[in-house]
Amino acid sequence: MNHALGIPFEEVAEDFTPLVLGMIKRLRIYKNTEEYTHIGFIALWKAYEQFDAEKGAFSSFAFSYVRGEMLAHLRKESRYEERYEPSDFEQNTEPAAPCSESIYQEINSLAPYLEALSPREQDWVIEHVVYGRGITEIAEKYKVAPSSVKTWRKNAINKLRGSAFLVD
Repeated sequence: MNHALGIPFEEVAEDFTPLVLGMIKRLRIYKNTEEYTHIGFIALWKAYEQFDAEKGAFSSFAFSYVRGEMLAHLRKESRYEERYEPSDFEQNTEPAAPCSESIYQEINSLAPYLEALSPREQDWVIEHVVYGRGITEIAEKYKVAPSSVKTWRKNAINKLRGSAFLVD
């Protein structure tokens, strides 16, 4: 055996299992723990292969190597999620479009309620009730602040509550 440690990797892996598992806990990794266990043992193997006894203790080198590999993978995973996995907002920006006949019927059924409302309040009712859009989406569509849309909503609800159509 021509290795700097003088012992087979199997023994090193057995001795350093607590290091690998402890690093997962230390880095607060709670998802994909099996994957990170594999990453830890691969890092331990690389540390074993690259270790130079003249540069210090193996335990320090292994600790740094395992930690570094896990952190690198965490950063890589985080960048991937930011770039490629849609956030909740992106997934819900445009609900499936109902057929135009269905929309027409829905708007017609709302017509008696809309008469008492200002144009902006009507916009809020239609966008929210018919299309299922939230305040932020409506604000972006009409290029106004979300607080404006909240005002439309508040006024529309108050007028509708005061009308003969709605009973609390």
